[in-house]
Amino acid sequence: MAIKMENWIDIYASRQSGKILTGTLSAVERVKWGDEEIPCAVVFYNGVKVIIPFSEMNVREDIHVIRSMMGAEIDFVVRAIDTENEMAMASRKYAMELRRKLELPKHKEGDIIQVRVDAVGRDAVYVEAYGIEARIPKSEVDYGFVRDLSEYVQVGDRVLAKIKKLDLENGKITLSIKETKPDPRTTIKKKYSVGGEYLATVTGMDYYGVFVNLEQGVDALCVLPNWSDFNVSPGDKLLVKITRINEKEGKITAKMVRVVKRAV
Repeated sequence: MAIKMENWIDIYASRQSGKILTGTLSAVERVKWGDEEIPCAVVFYNGVKVIIPFSEMNVREDIHVIRSMMGAEIDFVVRAIDTENEMAMASRKYAMELRRKLELPKHKEGDIIQVRVDAVGRDAVYVEAYGIEARIPKSEVDYGFVRDLSEYVQVGDRVLAKIKKLDLENGKITLSIKETKPDPRTTIKKKYSVGGEYLATVTGMDYYGVFVNLEQGVDALCVLPNWSDFNVSPGDKLLVKITRINEKEGKITAKMVRVVKRAV
């Protein structure tokens, strides 16, 4: 079935005037275009198949990188149209250059902006901010211990981020997601007291202690107890007694009282 003419309006407008379009990265294919067969990312825009050669994605030309972006919302500008096969070829690189040139200069350090999540790794989130690909390390995603970034953001999400550094000349930006939210550690003296006993969740272990989470963004380090049968795992619920609070650094030291519940 032929694609309706109205579905092509934005496609033709993008090719003729450089209008930036936005779609969801949905597939990876090797596509024959002219005499060449090229690896492409694919977006379906109003039913029209839009192919973006890896060389025009503005990321490393690696299938693993493109796969990690599957489901991401990306910008593109149409560069050519194949009416016979009812598809278009586009460039994400060019769209990002336009956004970087036209929209990024409107912002400054300290601004809160909306960014789009392109990929989620083990130690960082990768976002697109007005034409710039930015890496946000795990430590800047949320306060306190962050175990699994996929519990905080997903590919395709739009999230708020604070511009910490902006270098317009070189097209570089440093962002923080956590700084768009209140820091819970600034109120720990009001919520917790030395000598108090609190329910906490084990998040990790090291040779010098056990890390526990009191609430999102508020963690404590418990010294290892000399229990003969000591054994805890991430997710276990413990009762801990706070022995020291360093409000300036947002750090809490505690000792374990007992295991309340084992993780399933």
